[in-house]
Amino acid sequence: MHANVIQRAMLVKRIVDEHYEPHSHANSMYDIFINHVRKVYPMGVATFRRYMKYAIEQDGYIGNGRNRELRKQT
Repeated sequence: MHANVIQRAMLVKRIVDEHYEPHSHANSMYDIFINHVRKVYPMGVATFRRYMKYAIEQDGYIGNGRNRELRKQT
């Protein structure tokens, strides 16, 4: 990935981290994408998923400090 794409992926993850709540259907990944991410960075769902996959591989978790949910490394 290019440096600007990596930076954008981390910024998108930051937006998701601010709004993500585990086990909450009101703040699911898709809803966060539609209501928050897409308004700032217009993109499709496939691009959003690719960005999140890369960002989670870098950080190893999703969510803010109190709502962290560890992701298994595959």
